[in-house]
Amino acid sequence: MAERTEHLSHRLLAGHSAKEAMDYRLIFAAAFVAFLLEAIGRRLLVRVSRMSQATGDRSVIAEARAAASKYVPFAFMG
Repeated sequence: MAERTEHLSHRLLAGHSAKEAMDYRLIFAAAFVAFLLEAIGRRLLVRVSRMSQATGDRSVIAEARAAASKYVPFAFMG
């Protein structure tokens, strides 16, 4: 899955200037941190309330990376 994400980010950045590539990476990093904090918070709330775990077997880092990969490209549309 990580290989696919890296391939998609390289394909998105192909043909763009160095500034656009840097902007993408900075926005991706900020989104990754935000989604990581959200995933950690959700896991803590699930454990506190003893609800069933709806996140599956993925780690919080994998969840954050998947969410950032899903939403960050929308910042560059248009």
